[in-house]
Amino acid sequence: MLALCILLARAAGADEFTGYGPLPVRNYQPIQLIFLGMPFERAQTLRPGAFAIHLDSAESNEIATEQKNIQATLKFETNRTVLGGAYGIAPGWEAGLDVPMISRFGGFLDPFIDSVEDLFGTKNPERSLFPNNTFGGFNVQRGNTTLFHGYDQQFELGDIWASTKYEVWHPQGWPLFSLRGAIKAPTGRSDGIFGSSKPDFGIGAAAEQQVLDWLMLYANFDIVYPLGPITPGQLTLNPIVTEQVAAEAYIGWHVSLLLQQHTYTSPMHGTGTPILDHSAVELAGGVNWMYAPILFQLGFVDNVSGVATDADFTLLARLTYFHGG
Repeated sequence: MLALCILLARAAGADEFTGYGPLPVRNYQPIQLIFLGMPFERAQTLRPGAFAIHLDSAESNEIATEQKNIQATLKFETNRTVLGGAYGIAPGWEAGLDVPMISRFGGFLDPFIDSVEDLFGTKNPERSLFPNNTFGGFNVQRGNTTLFHGYDQQFELGDIWASTKYEVWHPQGWPLFSLRGAIKAPTGRSDGIFGSSKPDFGIGAAAEQQVLDWLMLYANFDIVYPLGPITPGQLTLNPIVTEQVAAEAYIGWHVSLLLQQHTYTSPMHGTGTPILDHSAVELAGGVNWMYAPILFQLGFVDNVSGVATDADFTLLARLTYFHGG
């Protein structure tokens, strides 16, 4: 595959390729969605006066149960659709705002996931406990205390967040580095598990480097400080640490392929269940198609860590319109 990318890139004249960016992923597990998640993005900022508007939708499948000190059932799909934008406010400096809407329902991905697991011999036994494409429940309880309880719900407002990014270092021939920050407002209903009822704050760094005419590398490292305690169980929270890396290979005709890896820690701790505690690792792949001023991104994300603090599988699509550079 890599050899084919090289041949196609050279044939298509990839010397003008400067990257379209990584898949803008975050942790899509339904409980983790109540916290600020800083999406994977490139270090480059918009030019002063330029703006970008994006619409993205992520469909995530989750099946997890627990019957020890925590009684839990998570069986449904979550759709998270975000309308957002960014504006170049000064050289090397941009600011953005994102508004998420969240839906939960039975979904449609179960048969596809079942066939893939059968093909690779990685069948999840919990999938046999529920009929395909059904809302089997969203409940996490410790003793007599309900920690999280959600319903089959369509198109509910989540927590809105604002962000900023500033290019701090870009010497000739070296990677571009940017610093970024974000703040989340508690606009989502906490009783429906659409928000945490508290603001969160995040800081991080982004880097990118073109290593070949046809190959771009990206990396993000972020720390989010969620405010707590949350839920009737008064759960205290740790900082959330996120690491994301990606390679983007140009294959010609305004098309590039993406391979990504992500790691997320959970802010919850000490509960003794992999539904709330533990770190998660993902692999993702996708495709970018840029036909200026439109960028279309399509990808998939797979949880390879075996813990339920991350969604089992996610399909992601984003459409971005750029104006003014």
